Amino acid sequence: MQDIILTIQSGGMLEFEKTGIYPEYLLFHSLQLRRTWRFKQLGEIQNGVLKVNGQIAFHYFYDESGCKMQTVTDGVVIDEWEVAGIKMQMRD
Repeated sequence: MQDIILTIQSGGMLEFEKTGIYPEYLLFHSLQLRRTWRFKQLGEIQNGVLKVNGQIAFHYFYDESGCKMQTVTDGVVIDEWEVAGIKMQMRD
């Protein structure tokens, strides 16, 4: 199991000034891998991949009930787990 924490980041004045909408981002962070991935939240349900050195390392599935991830090694899913830490962050 990895140490990935998900932060739901809301806000951002620059984008709000351009679009009139406060953007939301999914921010995945791993201390162990010294890596952060940032994706614009496009809807209430979203899935995608996290890459390390150009290779898919994780699949994620996010919805209102939480976030589930799968660890991928050499293209094979080896572990499935829920993200334990989900934080909310508001930005100006």
